[in-house]
Amino acid sequence: MMEEIAAGVVGLTLLWLVGQPMLFPSTITLDPIEPPDAEETPRGQALLALKEIEFDRATGKLSEEDFTQLHNRYSAAAIAVLDAEPATAAPSGSSDDVEALISARVAEISAPGHAAGTVSGPRCLVHGTAAESDALFCPTCGVGLLSTVGSCLQCGTTVPADAGFCPGCGASVRR
Repeated sequence: MMEEIAAGVVGLTLLWLVGQPMLFPSTITLDPIEPPDAEETPRGQALLALKEIEFDRATGKLSEEDFTQLHNRYSAAAIAVLDAEPATAAPSGSSDDVEALISARVAEISAPGHAAGTVSGPRCLVHGTAAESDALFCPTCGVGLLSTVGSCLQCGTTVPADAGFCPGCGASVRR
């Protein structure tokens, strides 16, 4: 007898769980569809491609010839994307900042005086990445920077282009 009562209670519970959504519909509202990430837009992809080939060149994965070829191709594609999009279609949120960076970078690389491979600031001693002109340490790894004029940041001695160490103090000056 107890087994029949327990089976009845379990059966009614299951019937209630199955029938409840049909009898009492939910009032849950669904979230609106979120806009795509900046990296998923054509503008974001163009910026990422340019940044990636610059990183690959800085780490020695790309030769200057390959970098120049890819840089020209990706720059042309980025300019085409910027020209194709209407100026009034400004996305909302933080992607405005990313698109402003893309526009500024494309304008910089398409400027007449821009030459691939020219660096105005000091370079990282470890992986060769260029930094701001007044920086003393690499923004990526924190290692001391070698100035582009070829002087040691430790002691100021002029370092020959083919030297691995400063002749004045012996500090590493890998390029």
